[in-house]
Amino acid sequence: MFRFNLHKKVLGALLLLSLAPLGLLLFNSQHSLRLVEDLLRQQTTAAFDNQATKALESRAQMVAAQVAAFLREVEGDLLDLSLLTPSEEIYQDFCQGHLRQLWYRQDRNNAPVEIRETAFLYSELAYVDRNGQERLRIVDGQPSVQYRNVSVPEQTTYKNEVYFRQAKKLDVGQVWVSRLHGWYVGRDDQRQGSLEAVQGTPYRGVIRFATPIRRNGKLQGVVVLTLDHRHLMEYTQHISPVWDDDVVSPSYSSANYAFMFDDQGWMIAHPKYWDIRGYDPDGSLVPAYSQATSEQDIKAGRIPFNLFAADFIHPNYPLVAEAVLRGESGVVETINIGGSNKIMAYAPIPYGAGVYRGHNVFGGITIGAEIDQFHQPAVATSLLIREQIDEYLKQSWLVISLTVMFVVATAYLLSDSIVRPLLLLTEGTRRMIRGNLSPEVKIVSDDEVGELADSFNTMVAELNNRRNRLMKTLQALRRSRKEIIRERNFKETVFENIETGLLTFDAASKVTSVNGSACRILAIERPGSDCSWKKLLASWPELHEVLDRWFLASVAGDKSQFREYVPLERNGRTLTYRMAMFPLSFRQQEGWLLTIEDLTERVNLRQQMARMDRLASLGRMSAGIAHEVRNPLTGVSLLLDELHDRLLGNEPDQLLIRQALGEIERLETLVNEMLHFSAQPEPKLSQVAISDVVADSLLLTRKQCQRQKITLTETIAENLPPIILDADRLKQVLLNLLNNAMEAMPDGGTLAVNVETSGTAILLHIIDSGVGIPADKLPLIFEPFFTSKGQGTGLGLAISYNIISDRGGEIYVDSEVGVGTTVVVSLPLKLA
Repeated sequence: MFRFNLHKKVLGALLLLSLAPLGLLLFNSQHSLRLVEDLLRQQTTAAFDNQATKALESRAQMVAAQVAAFLREVEGDLLDLSLLTPSEEIYQDFCQGHLRQLWYRQDRNNAPVEIRETAFLYSELAYVDRNGQERLRIVDGQPSVQYRNVSVPEQTTYKNEVYFRQAKKLDVGQVWVSRLHGWYVGRDDQRQGSLEAVQGTPYRGVIRFATPIRRNGKLQGVVVLTLDHRHLMEYTQHISPVWDDDVVSPSYSSANYAFMFDDQGWMIAHPKYWDIRGYDPDGSLVPAYSQATSEQDIKAGRIPFNLFAADFIHPNYPLVAEAVLRGESGVVETINIGGSNKIMAYAPIPYGAGVYRGHNVFGGITIGAEIDQFHQPAVATSLLIREQIDEYLKQSWLVISLTVMFVVATAYLLSDSIVRPLLLLTEGTRRMIRGNLSPEVKIVSDDEVGELADSFNTMVAELNNRRNRLMKTLQALRRSRKEIIRERNFKETVFENIETGLLTFDAASKVTSVNGSACRILAIERPGSDCSWKKLLASWPELHEVLDRWFLASVAGDKSQFREYVPLERNGRTLTYRMAMFPLSFRQQEGWLLTIEDLTERVNLRQQMARMDRLASLGRMSAGIAHEVRNPLTGVSLLLDELHDRLLGNEPDQLLIRQALGEIERLETLVNEMLHFSAQPEPKLSQVAISDVVADSLLLTRKQCQRQKITLTETIAENLPPIILDADRLKQVLLNLLNNAMEAMPDGGTLAVNVETSGTAILLHIIDSGVGIPADKLPLIFEPFFTSKGQGTGLGLAISYNIISDRGGEIYVDSEVGVGTTVVVSLPLKLA
């Protein structure tokens, strides 16, 4: 197998370095010249096309300006006519004074000839009285005796004209201009078998110009000037886009022609009369040619052209019409009905009288040219450029062939002097690859190859040193990585498992991390990146005030620690959170650490223990007082009974003694309740039905409710589970609560008792419509000896609270002054 050794490669490289520039030079020259050729051809074509496009657009703009000036000239003629006295002689003279030339082609004995005819500019002049009746009418320069009432559209020439109705609404000097009206001329009517439209039925349309005549503000009549449409067609009929001179009639089969359309997109001037809008004999407008046109109409040649409906022929047609309505001009590529590709320039006709007042545009002028003829000058210039460049390239090949032979011999000698030392370096490199990092290459030379050998030996020594240092560094990195992972795992474990909620913020107060305890305490989800603390704690507005104050203090330069207890209300419960914020500085990034602890259970337990201590002390004191007072009260009561018996016949004194005995009896009742409060008997637990206990309690209070005119309702859920408790003590609680509710409604009201299950507890609701309890007294209602009734001991609710608490339940009270009070007793289904 043929093998390229280093000598051959160097020789090839030298030959390549010598010969390649010549080849590249030739290739680059040829490539560059071809690029220049393409660029010149493109730029020349673009320049010719751009120049032709601008010329075509400028010609369209010029024709549009001429048409606009012509329309204003007609408008001026109408105003001049309105100043003349309406008479046949004056109107005939006016008509004779306005003549213009028509240039057209006509077929005579199958030999078309050009005809230049002088014709009346205005085919009809009329004076109409204020009732719409024609009083004077000149048709084609001659008086007419056929007068009509043109206030009725059906009596007008085309059976649908409203120029009189519109003109009589105008002020003096204002002009009404109608759209083009004319009987429709079909394709067969114009062509009559000929390929070009040089014979057959002509299109005779009109455009009405009308202005009112008023005296002292009252309408006297309307002057009507009817423009012969053929004079309007003269502006587009003789334009040839590819020739400078006008033509008598363009060839519409070649697409080199111009046409005019109105502001509704209708064709109003075109070599093909069947493209122009027109009316049937009954006065109805022939529908525009569209995709919905029937095959019968297409074959019959009933296909008037409307640009807004011609998008199925080419989408640019409606775009041209829309651009003209915006007052814009330009150039687009389209395809005509005959399938010819053409360039079409368009320009708006600025005119805003009559029906054209909406867009202030009469319509548009378009001038089209076939694309092949449009690009013909550019193509000819491009071919000339290519011929000149081909001749230059043929000469370039001769220059390259003269320098090749000189390079080969020199390249061979140079390659041999370079290869030998390099072979020695190659062998030393191979030994180093096999793991021997101490090869020494011995080359005796003072040139660059000798310096390369010395550098190679130095490199090998340095590689040995660096490999040793790298191995030591790698071992140290492995040890550091294990320590970092161990430390990171420890910190993550502590951060996530600590009971205290932790949140960290950066210097911009954005939340950077949240541990699981914080998510549990605050009932939030872990935030994403770049999360605002206000958004994260949106459901905790009580914390916003604290954090705002702390962050403002930190911005002001206070770097101390912040601590605060925050009370909260959630779902009817009072929560207590302890918050603290500490400054952080980690990896040159400042921030804050926020700790949140839920101390609610701890605070509640502390309050409950304080209450229990207070009640125990109060119970001991009450028991002592009750024992010390009870015996003397008994003696006093006996003495008063004896004294009462001795005072028989002395009624006033006996009455005083009976009152004293009553007060002593009330005092004994208070002593008994104090003893009952201080020494609750052991509950007699049994499995009972809550519904039975509630029914017994309601039975005892129903009569009292009837006497007080209180409506009592009860709603007890079915299939309530049995519960273990002391039925008598629960009945005592219910009677106490029901009596309190009835006492709150001295003038009657409603009392509702509802019993239901909720999860693992039974809920008893006692709802009254009484006077309610003030908000400042709600926290005190379960305190011993507190009463707002002016009588009683104030121990009823305290005893009830102790009974329910001993059972493991809870009592909640919600009250609003003037609305009523709701008491909820919650009893767990199972004892703790």
